[in-house]
Order: sequence, then C-alpha cells, then structure tokens
Amino acid sequence: MSFAEVALPEQLVRALDAQSRMPITRIGEALVALGMITGDQLAAGLRQQRREPLVPLGETLVRMGAVSRGQLQTALVRKMGYPLVNLHVFPPAAEALRKVGHAVARRLQVMPLMLHEGRLVIAIDDPTSRYSVIDEVQFVAQMKVIPVVGQCLDLDSVLGAAYEKIGDVADGGGGGAANLDPMRPLEFDMAGTSELLQTLEKEGPAPAPAESPIEQSDNSLVRMINSMIQEAHRDGASDIHIESYPGQEKTRIRFRRDGLLYTYLELPPSYRNAIVARVKIMCDLDISEKRNPQDGKINFAKYSPQHKIELRVATIPTNNGLEDVVMRILASAKPLPMQSLGLSPDNLRRLTHAVERPYGMVLCVGPTGSGKTTTLHSALMHINTPERKIWTAEDPVEITQNGLRQVQINPRIGWTFAKALRAFVRADPDVIMVGEIRDEETAKTAIEASLTGHLVLSTLHTNSAPETVTRLLDMGMDPFNFADSLLAVLAQRLVRRICGHCVRSAPASEEAVEELLADYLHAFPAEEIPARRQATLDGWLQRFGRDGRLHLHSGAGCEHCAKTGFRGRVGIHELMTVSKELRRLVQSGARAEELLQAALKEGMRTLRQDGIEKVLAGQTTIEEVRATSNA
Repeated sequence: MSFAEVALPEQLVRALDAQSRMPITRIGEALVALGMITGDQLAAGLRQQRREPLVPLGETLVRMGAVSRGQLQTALVRKMGYPLVNLHVFPPAAEALRKVGHAVARRLQVMPLMLHEGRLVIAIDDPTSRYSVIDEVQFVAQMKVIPVVGQCLDLDSVLGAAYEKIGDVADGGGGGAANLDPMRPLEFDMAGTSELLQTLEKEGPAPAPAESPIEQSDNSLVRMINSMIQEAHRDGASDIHIESYPGQEKTRIRFRRDGLLYTYLELPPSYRNAIVARVKIMCDLDISEKRNPQDGKINFAKYSPQHKIELRVATIPTNNGLEDVVMRILASAKPLPMQSLGLSPDNLRRLTHAVERPYGMVLCVGPTGSGKTTTLHSALMHINTPERKIWTAEDPVEITQNGLRQVQINPRIGWTFAKALRAFVRADPDVIMVGEIRDEETAKTAIEASLTGHLVLSTLHTNSAPETVTRLLDMGMDPFNFADSLLAVLAQRLVRRICGHCVRSAPASEEAVEELLADYLHAFPAEEIPARRQATLDGWLQRFGRDGRLHLHSGAGCEHCAKTGFRGRVGIHELMTVSKELRRLVQSGARAEELLQAALKEGMRTLRQDGIEKVLAGQTTIEEVRATSNA
C-alpha cells in the first residue's frame, strides 16, 4: 500500500480495502518499531493510561511529550495502515455531513467524509480514540464509524466551508448545539451495555421499553453525560440545564456561561426519560419519583477520577408528567483572596476594616448568582486565624476551608438558619456566618448575636445597600438595635469581563464621555452636579487616561471566548459603611433615598458608578453595566 495522501473518494475506498488486509498492530508497538519511543517510555505511557483510562495511549504519549502529534500520525499511517486524507482537497459527501451536525463536528474536531458499506467514514487526529470521540459520533450518527487520519491546517475553516454548502452552519456561540435528525430517533434498550452497543451497530432505530431502568454501565449514554459534564467544566459553565418537552419535541441541554445560556445539545425525544434517570442515579435520587422536586449532589470524581468536580442537582416536575434537571457546577471549592474579588481600592480598604472588627454585622446583598457566598468566604479567609472560632450555617455548603466549623442546614427536619444561629451563640464563637437571612426570626437572632460580642456575616436578596436597611426595618427589626449592630452593607452584581485575548481599545468620543458623565452623576442631587462634573472628569483622566484621552474597550471575538468578546466575569460593588450620621438616620427610620444621599456624601459609590469606572478601566462594557444595575 502507498502511504501517499488520499484526495479522492475512490482513493479512500482503495485505501480502506488495503487497511482491512493489514495485520492488527497496536499504536505502542508501532511507535517502538519506528524508533520514536523506547520501551521504558511505552511502559510509562501505559501506567499513565491506567490512571486516565478514557485517554487513548497515543494521546497520552503526546501529552507526556514522548512523541509529537506529527510522529503519532506517521505511526498510525505507516504501521497501522490508517489512510491519510488531505482534508483541504477531499470532497466530503453531503449524506455523510448530514449524519453529524456542524456543531458536533466542530466540538469533537472530526470531519465526516463518506458512507462506505453502511458505515460512516470520518477523519480525526487520532483514530484510536475508541472510547471517547468515536463512540460519541456513533451515538449521534446512529451508525458504525470507520476512522481515518485527517491532515488539515485549520479544521474549523474546512468544516465551515463544507457545511455551508449543505446549508448547515453552526451557531458561533462556542461549542454549539448538536442538532440530531428528529426523523430518525435512536431508541435503545437501557438494560445494559451489550444491548446498547448492538443497537448502535444497526442503521435503523430499534424499539425499546419507554421506562426501562438504566444500569450504571459503560454505555454511550453514560459516556455522553460524562463528556457533557467535563465539557461544561472545561468551558467555564456554571450550570447545566436539561429541559424535557412533550411529544416529538427534542430534549434540549443548555449551559450557562458568564451568566448567559446557550444551547449545547439537542437529543431526540426518546432520550428524555433515560437522561433524567441517569442523572438521578448519579446523585442517588429516587428515579420512580416524578411528581415532587428532588435535590442531591454528584461527586463526579467517582466517575472520572481526574476531574475533581462536584455538582448540585435539582429536579423539577414540569407539565405533561415530565421533569427538568438543573446541575450547578461547584468546581471552585476554595475561597478567593479578597484582593481577587475585583473591589476598588477604597472599597477593599473599607470592607477589610469592617470584617476585622471584633463584633457587629456585615451584610452582602444581591440577586441569586451574584457571588455573595464567594465574597463572604473571602472575608472569612482573611480573618480565619487559629485565635478565632468561626461557625458557618449554609445551604448548601459549597466552599470549604480549614479552620471553619461548617454546618449544612436541613429545613425538612427543622434545622433552620435561626436554630443553627441560636446553637452557635452557645458554642463560644468569635465569628458567625449565616448563609442567608430569610425571615424575621433569623434577622433578630443575627442582630442579637452581633450585639453580644460576635461578628456576624450574612446575605440578603435586596437590590442595593440602602434598600437593605429599609427592608430589615420593614421586617420588624428594632431600629436602635439594628443601627448599633450594622457595620457595612455590600451590594454586588457580576458582569461579563472583556476577553483579554481579543480586547481592543479606541479613544472615546466627546459624546460618549458626556454620556458616561451624565450616567455617573445622575445619583447626586441636581445642585451638586456642576461642581462635581469637572472633578470627576479630572479623576478619570488621571486614573484611566492615555495621552490625555479616555478610551472605551470591547472584545473582537476569538476562539478563547467563543467569538463573544467576553470571558469570565467581574464584580461591581456598592459598599455602605455605617457612620454616626447614617446610624442616626437608621434609628429615625429614614427612607432609602435619604440613606443613599448621606452615603454618597461620605464617599460611597453606587453599583452603576463602580461599573462605569470598570468600563473606563477596560474590564467590561457600559452595556453590561446598564443591564445589571439601576441608574
């Protein structure tokens, strides 16, 4: 057989025929025979592969640096007989492309080439990826796969051009939706691996019981779910949403990344019961209970030892007797240093001073998912010393750190925040962290604890720092006790951060600067705005100016940010520390607007103002700030 590049379908057919007559050779033996690795390197690679069984040996050796990817392909072609296809010139068949959607092909980095003897021929970097990519392609295409070696400088461009010809262009949202053919649903017997694999080898769908129980076996569905969790973690997603629809509508899987949802995968309706049941099995929930919500936790290291990921799982009954699943990825189990929270220097200094006080109450407020728990744990890490006893009551315990005594709340048995707080006070604490103040009893107990010599940290779901004070007073708190106990209120939001790989800057026009100034000064009384305008502009030029001009920043979109221009998130903050004047206003039951104006005079900056300064610093855009904060 010639090892020249294959460029035409008829050449590929001849190459596949020649490969079928070659003796079976293992990749390790092939690399040793070509002198590319030594026996010791092969043994080390095999040991590493035993620790990571899902990674092919060839890929393991590449990661170890024993061989290059080019050497691996040479061994695959010369010793194992895999055809080498030049993807820049090979004309892929439309029927092959339709078996695997553009988004799936791009995510898995495979190129469908043609159908041959009832099988789908695909080009891939490493055809020995048997238990990962190839099995997932079989799962999606619903037919057996023949892998060959693909040679290509830019696979994404080649895929885009090929799929554009058949009218299938994937969403540029990064890893995209895998749109399977709804007319050919894959149905399989979930009783075990052997039945599933036999079904996958057939071209047509096989009928199966609708409610067969799922075994925790190594089948394609299990691998697909494992791959989904790994990819969500790798892409920085915070949540995975599995959404079931009635009738013949597809089951949709969406990821939340940087606060926004995008579709990751769409599956035929025959999967909806199987995928929900599999997730329930992973977190030990009752698969027969479909009428009530359930919640649990997945320790993903049980299924993939190299991935130290925990997921919080909630199942929600929906109409038509279906269920949705939402999985929160708890990948960051360690607190961040306070310096990494994105606080402005002044806010960082004032918050640090507040949490270093021996007693009083510090509140962190904002909507769900705004990073309140992360902020409180960062503050706890700052004051977590052997001399302090720190108790926390949380629901659930997401972040752990040595030295804390952490308690999981369980309202179903009456173990509430208020009851835990009362127990903590009797357990000789120095610092108490309460996950959330949800009711009057918890609020009153927290205030009492802060007045009896303890530092109390907690969260509330309110929109701004001044509103937090009026909300607690409305809940029935004693104004004098509350005013005496409160040290600081930090309101925060998360906005998308401009991608550092594709950020671009341009001088801001006079109109844009005027718009930012008007937005920034809007919180101040009208009579103060003329005097503050020039001082504010001078301060901006001093801190953010370049060559005497302010600049605005945006992300152009690149492969690191999935063409969105944003990667990661940054916090915007509003910190109100309680002074003598603010304490007097709280005692008199002042309105939120009065508290706001008093705090502004003492140096507080609103969420919108802090966000505008982060816009000028190049961390985010004004559109992001306006979407998450009130003027």
